[in-house]
Amino acid sequence: MEISSSSDVTRGHEHYLMHILLLEQASPIALKAILKREEEKFGKNISIVLNDNRHTFKDWYETEFLQLFQDENINYDIDTWDTLQLCAVTLVLFKSGLTDQEVKAIQCIYDQRKDIENYVGSASLTYNTYNEKQHLLQEQLLELITLIDCNSGYNCKRMMVSFETKALQLSEPQIGELTRTSDFKTHLKIAFDVDIVTDNDITGEENDLKTNGQVFTEELQNKSVYINDSAILTCKLNIPTDENVEWRKDNKPVEISNNVMVMSKNHNHWIAISRASLEDTGQYTCIYDHISTSADLIVIDEALRVVVDLPVKIEVIENGNIDIECKVNLLTSKPIWRHKGKLLQSSARKVILAKGNTHKLMITNVTLHDEGEYIVEFGNVSSKTTVQIQGETDLIHRKQITHELYRNWMRGALSLKYLKIGLEGFSDKAVTKQHDDLMKTLGNTCNTCTEGSLLPHKKDQCPRQGKNQCLCTKIQKKKSRQMCPNGGFCGNVYDKIVCKHRFQHPLFTNTDVQKWSSDPWSVATCFINTTGYKGKQSATDIDCSGLLSMCINNIDIEMMLGEVIIDGKTDAFAQARAARNDILHSPNYELSENQLNKFIKLFKEVLEIKDKRGNTPLKGEPGVANALHLLDMVQQNQIEINLEHEMIELREHGMSILEEKYQTAQKQASFIIIAYAFEYCYNMFSRPSKAILK
Repeated sequence: MEISSSSDVTRGHEHYLMHILLLEQASPIALKAILKREEEKFGKNISIVLNDNRHTFKDWYETEFLQLFQDENINYDIDTWDTLQLCAVTLVLFKSGLTDQEVKAIQCIYDQRKDIENYVGSASLTYNTYNEKQHLLQEQLLELITLIDCNSGYNCKRMMVSFETKALQLSEPQIGELTRTSDFKTHLKIAFDVDIVTDNDITGEENDLKTNGQVFTEELQNKSVYINDSAILTCKLNIPTDENVEWRKDNKPVEISNNVMVMSKNHNHWIAISRASLEDTGQYTCIYDHISTSADLIVIDEALRVVVDLPVKIEVIENGNIDIECKVNLLTSKPIWRHKGKLLQSSARKVILAKGNTHKLMITNVTLHDEGEYIVEFGNVSSKTTVQIQGETDLIHRKQITHELYRNWMRGALSLKYLKIGLEGFSDKAVTKQHDDLMKTLGNTCNTCTEGSLLPHKKDQCPRQGKNQCLCTKIQKKKSRQMCPNGGFCGNVYDKIVCKHRFQHPLFTNTDVQKWSSDPWSVATCFINTTGYKGKQSATDIDCSGLLSMCINNIDIEMMLGEVIIDGKTDAFAQARAARNDILHSPNYELSENQLNKFIKLFKEVLEIKDKRGNTPLKGEPGVANALHLLDMVQQNQIEINLEHEMIELREHGMSILEEKYQTAQKQASFIIIAYAFEYCYNMFSRPSKAILK
């Protein structure tokens, strides 16, 4: 294995710091200018618009939301916002007023800033990774600054040119500090503190001592670019000056515009052209006092075209590898690859390569999710192909996967997941409150009684109508049951659970009596009327059916919701539970559009349940707004169904049902129930999972 030299390691740190400088020093200049421009167009202070859209902000950018909105305090100081916050605010508040190119550029900045978190551990970027990221980011920033105010555009471009023509010079203490921490803010501070130098800095300082008068220590170099590419010509004097430097093109003063900019800083002088045109061809001269340096810029007229297209169709066996390749007639900047319209970036499994005029996308260990249309874009020129994955699945199953009614069924299963997400926050809060109230009322604890040993009360004091189902009528095999020795604590909890159950029929096989005093969910699971929930410790561990059952059966939860109607038969929770059964028990795994819309409407009615005054007690609970938004997206068919992922979840759910029914069968020594369990899970989950998971 090749061992990297210390210079390679240091260079990797320099690449990393240079990239985060472009993200956190240059990019915010353009983003703040965009925000200011849109704020003026909108006619409202950004603080007002931000507060009006706080719920949308939380749904789409929760991390940035929590940074800006802390309790009732909102951070309106735009100068304190980092790049992620600037991007998120711009896209949430003003996306409709931006051009498609501006949205694309801002999304690129946001994605690259999020992705850099993957490199904070090593604080290093390889040359290829750095070159790929930096080129795309510079390209998008140049697009972004074309429509902002000249001063901001100039400052952003000057910083970009500085990063392009210079390098960082890291000291050993700085490298040590960089590698000791994985904190991005610390890395950014180091980047701000590092000296930026050019390769000729030392030579220039020596020439200052040896040369009498002014000379160019670095002269302009001839350059060729294609139409619409960016072009930067740079030179360097042996004396630091920002004044009396003149730029000429073909012996005429250069005309400054949004597209052409000249810059000077200390020894260094640049002319930068964002998008080169044929008119930019010519001789450029930098003049200071009586000395000058000149170079030719040639803009090539040939239009870029694809000379070898991507294949029309690519078929590959599942788990195999594919190379998608095309060729263009010109050397050009990094193209943009898309899969089903979504931007692709290099990863461990998907690698984007460019060698000369050849551009290639390599995908290893392909899955069904890799199927679909792939497009490679070179500005206005593009090429596309369709990838089809052939596995062991036969064509009948493949047709089933893409069938509209089957996809509707998958959308229905996904809507169940989102209903559960909406119920989780309230359920955890309600369960904790019920347990706190219970402990305050009883005042003592116990951790010794079990379901097999507890006698909750005397038979003649049993509060249950169906006394034959009560523990007071059941005798342990070897010895009689006993009252709780700790002040009757466990018996009191038992009786309260029975009384608080709507139908006085809690399921104690779902609980661990020894944990009643310490674990709120050991009490809550008694209100779920099917087995398999013992040991669950939060709402995220409970499926949608379990949460709905708990809301239906637990009278305390009804009281917490206020004056809502829950009867276990016609209420919203009961109807949603019935809809859940209709979806998961569908014999052909199909739903019509009308059925799907009816079910989603029921799920939304649960989250928007109204009391007698018309209030909606659940809508303010954590996760409800997001769940309603996701249900809307499913209903409008605006969300991509990842069949492979969803079927894995459903298959796991099926296996849990299998295990549950198998355990029940063991207890009852009934092979009939075992056979039913296997048949149930096979019919419901095995066939579609074969079509998806092989």
